[in-house]
Amino acid sequence: MAEETIRQELVNYSQRAYFRGLVGGTGGNFSARIDEKRMLITASGLSLGDTNMDNLITLDVHSYQWEHVEGFTPSKEFHFHADILRLRPDIGAVLHMHSPYATAFAVNKREIPMVTDAAFKQPSMPKVPFAPSGSADLQNHVRQAIESNPGCKVLLLEQHGIVCLGIDVRSAYDIADLTEELAKIAYLAQGL
Repeated sequence: MAEETIRQELVNYSQRAYFRGLVGGTGGNFSARIDEKRMLITASGLSLGDTNMDNLITLDVHSYQWEHVEGFTPSKEFHFHADILRLRPDIGAVLHMHSPYATAFAVNKREIPMVTDAAFKQPSMPKVPFAPSGSADLQNHVRQAIESNPGCKVLLLEQHGIVCLGIDVRSAYDIADLTEELAKIAYLAQGL
């Protein structure tokens, strides 16, 4: 896929996630692979709803060095995004968000109960121990979860949110949206 197309997908799905309510404020961060060495990532301190072609940042997945974009820096979670893309060559996009129902389970350090037919078909969603956003500890916990669960598509970050992986931005977004739906149904079913 051409870099311009990847950029446009990253912008479109960042905005879609914000307006769909899968993330609020300046929370969440999205990245996409450009090639085996480089990725694009959303900017720090900027709402995903305000993501555009001019504030995406190109970053080297091996050295963590990024290309300067006037007025913007990469999301502070760029380390674990780069690590995932480096460790999982089958993955083309990494989306981190705080979707309310899925995050409610993560905050309570609980797995999302698999209660529907669609849920039964999903690979396991490993829980990642809590560590502060952007910290080396969180980076290490995410890396260990990826190494220990090579086929996973979703990570539940305890007391934080979710990370969804896909072959491209669209597929990662679809996994995130489905994960939120599964969590919502599980939450509602437990209350009946």
